[in-house]
Amino acid sequence: MAGRRMAGSEFHILCGFLGSGKTTLLLDFLATPEAADTAVLVNDVGAIDVDGVVVAGSATGAPVTMLANGCVCCSVGSELVGTVDGLVWDRAEAGLPPFRRMILECSGLSRPGPIVRSLADLGAHDFRVRVLSTFDAGQGADHAAHFEEAAAQLAAAQSVVLTKLDLPGAPSPDAGADAARALAPLAQVIAEPDRRARALAAFTGRGGGAAAASLTTPSPAACAPCATRASGCSWRPCGPARTGTRWRTGSRIWRRAAATGCCG
Repeated sequence: MAGRRMAGSEFHILCGFLGSGKTTLLLDFLATPEAADTAVLVNDVGAIDVDGVVVAGSATGAPVTMLANGCVCCSVGSELVGTVDGLVWDRAEAGLPPFRRMILECSGLSRPGPIVRSLADLGAHDFRVRVLSTFDAGQGADHAAHFEEAAAQLAAAQSVVLTKLDLPGAPSPDAGADAARALAPLAQVIAEPDRRARALAAFTGRGGGAAAASLTTPSPAACAPCATRASGCSWRPCGPARTGTRWRTGSRIWRRAAATGCCG
């Protein structure tokens, strides 16, 4: 069955702080024809997986696998690996072509680094992994300043997707993009007011508004080289002995080791 591997398929890790619009972005994408051949996995930290129920009941036609209660990055890492592996091989055994993409919607309290490390066990499938983070245009900066989880999500993201641009009092797309870039300076920023266009830009790279940058922009917290590091790959507050690239998120200064692209 080696010839049926999911070679080159996209694996999107969709993160973002609580209430920042992850599920809305996902549903907007699943409603488009471009979402064909997409598998969806949803995890939510609450006692009742509300986000998962919403996605599973959206009648989009995409297969949805619900992970058990708990934060996907710390309590159900092995289940994530088994679930993804099962979806890949079940599809192959049914004689169907590989999924074009998989999307994992994470809990709002998840840190992407441990999730990326857990995917090292799925190396045989040759996924092209991307981390996306939603960013509430009005409150995202405050979230990053006060919650380490929000800062870690932005630090790991290759793409930051501005949300809630249509709400009363929301900043302009340009102002929202500036706020996001201040927190994730190496990430692509998608500042698209139209919800459908925003979703397509996030998951296919099409469009994205004037604030979008190249999809090949490297992640400031790329975790693949850190798969064997005991210390993990999340960004950490600076210590006096640390070296490497640094920048500020709210009241904290974060840095990564310049040589490895990972945490210092």
